[in-house]
Parts: sequence; C-alpha cells; structure tokens
Amino acid sequence: MKKILENLIPLFIGFGVAFLLYNGTGWWGFWLIFLWIGGWLSVGIFVSDARKEKKKELGRKISILMIALVLLVFVGFIEHENLQLEETVFYIAAGIYSRVIIHYAIAKVFGPLIWGRGFCGWACWTAAILDWLPIKENRAIPKKYTYLRFPFLFISILVPYLFITTGYDYMHTHIDESLGMGDQFVWFLVGNGIYFFLGIPLAFIFQKRRAFCKILCPVSLVMKIPTKVSMLKMKPTGKECIDCELCNKNCPMDVDPMSYIKAQRKVSSTECVLCSTCNYVCPVGAIE
Repeated sequence: MKKILENLIPLFIGFGVAFLLYNGTGWWGFWLIFLWIGGWLSVGIFVSDARKEKKKELGRKISILMIALVLLVFVGFIEHENLQLEETVFYIAAGIYSRVIIHYAIAKVFGPLIWGRGFCGWACWTAAILDWLPIKENRAIPKKYTYLRFPFLFISILVPYLFITTGYDYMHTHIDESLGMGDQFVWFLVGNGIYFFLGIPLAFIFQKRRAFCKILCPVSLVMKIPTKVSMLKMKPTGKECIDCELCNKNCPMDVDPMSYIKAQRKVSSTECVLCSTCNYVCPVGAIE
C-alpha cells in the first residue's frame, strides 16, 4: 500500500496545482492539464515498476508521450497557445500574466528548484517524439557541439525582440484572444516545426535520440541554474559499483553517473533529466 501511495504522489501534486491555479484564474483547463500530467506520471511509474531492467524505460516513454499530447493538442491546437520560449518573450514584453507565463514559471524556472530538469525527462513534447525514434545506439555528443545551445538561445530571444522593436503590433495581432487564433498559433506551428525539423535529423546523424537536447535546445540552458540547487537528484544507494559502465553507456544526456556512485555523491550534473535510465540498467541497484 505504501508503494502504491508513493506512485500516486504525482497525481496528488497535479490535483493540488490544478486546484490552486483554477482558484487563482478561474480557467477550467488547469484541471484537465494538471490532472492529466499528474495521472500519466503515476501511470508511467506503475508501468516501470512492473517491468525489469532496461524495459522499465517504457513507463517514462509512455508518460512523456501522453503528456506531450495534452500540451500540443489541447493547449496548442485547441486553445491556440504557444508554450515555446519565443512566446514567453512576447508576454514578458507585454507585461501580461498568462497561462504561457504560468507554464514557464512552473516547468522551466521555479519547478526545477524542486525536480531539476525532470520536465525534460518526463514532460517535454519535443523529447516525447525523439525518445520513440528507432535508434538503438546512444553515442556521446562531443562537448564542442553542446556550446551551440548558447547562440540558439540568443536567437530564440532576439527574434521576438526584433519583432517587438520594429513595430510589430503583438498586443493585438498576436496576444489578443478576441481575434481568435491570431499570430500566436502561427508561431506555435513554426516554432515547434523548427524543433522537430532539426531534432529528428540530428538524432539520426549523431545516432543519439536526444542529440537536439545536447546540441541546440535553448530551454536546457534556462533550466540549468535552478537545477544546480534542485531538491530531487539521482543518488547512490550505498551498494558497491561493479564498474560495468552500463549507466554511463546508456545515459541519454551523457552524464557520468558512475563517478557519482563511486564518490557516493548525488548527481549534481545539470544535464541530468531524472529519466532513471541509470537506475534501470544498473545490475546491482547502485543508484536510484
């Protein structure tokens, strides 16, 4: 019973967040979004518990895919809202507290103080597609390519800023909900289209599903600072490492879990997305 209740914690948290946001804004959609997210996180954990070793990864892959559906289909295609970084720049410039800002605050800024880059591992709609690609290898990304995320972040902020400063009437043609889908929906389609257009080929070129996350994802940089001091981290269990290196070879983000296990320290790398792959593949259960 204790284990069942522990697995249901994400659902309970989702209920609490939905309750607070609904009472603060009056928008019923928060009930759907956060009960869906919390519920599928719990389902993923239950599925993982029911499987063995590497097959446990199926639970997380189911969770991230189902969560992507509510964020892309309901929030994006039905509500015509864009949760991409570029949209956040528009709303900050407009000084409008909206669902877009709420998403960024919870998932990308303040949430990581608690769960680090767990959003990347369990809820990112881009990674939800990449994680299901038919790629068997997991080659390490050379460090020199990871610095490309910085100019990509700069461009993601610069483009909407240039629109704002060159007379683009974003307050009416972009943000005003009374005008229907408006330009925001176009930015949603284009922004996500670019991510998938780049992410899928990169995965095959580098033979690594999450190559985009390591090379171009600008949001990963935003999340790194709060992740450094996050409360939840993968940690050694105290069991002796047998130097099989399976955790290092299978880590989708090229973290070095084995070094943390040997040093008996929590994984402090800001590349860790709490996917638990290191735990799934460890034959002795040296990390959790």
